[in-house]
Amino acid sequence: MAITGRPPSANPRNRNPKAYDWTTVEAVPFDGDSPELPRNGRKKWHPETLAWWDAVRHMPHCRLWTDTDWRFAMETAVLVDAFWRGEANRAAELRLRAAKLGLTHEDRLKLRIRYTTPGGDTDAPPTPDAAAVTRLDDRRRRLSGDT
Repeated sequence: MAITGRPPSANPRNRNPKAYDWTTVEAVPFDGDSPELPRNGRKKWHPETLAWWDAVRHMPHCRLWTDTDWRFAMETAVLVDAFWRGEANRAAELRLRAAKLGLTHEDRLKLRIRYTTPGGDTDAPPTPDAAAVTRLDDRRRRLSGDT
């Protein structure tokens, strides 16, 4: 799911065609069908795990998930539960899985997912205005004292 490396630049310096483009998703909480967490043996789910699951299952880009993505998220919930019960050694795996699920803004940038407002504005960084850029010749003249 996740792409390794730095987040993609809005203004790439090479001329290679992009292999894939951004996926835009309307920034409206997902209210479609999503699975409930299964029974956790004899234990009840930790309250923080339930809060985590409620946040994850309503992320806007969940509408793109398939059955295997939901299974992956449910398996991650087991690790979240273990983490909140004191097994701090689960943190590294949780960080990797959070990136694959696109839980943070940075993770969604790496996955090339961007949210749009219902009006159509995106949360992508604005593109620089070419007219606002100072020409290097003008800057050199100004710095050297030539007018």
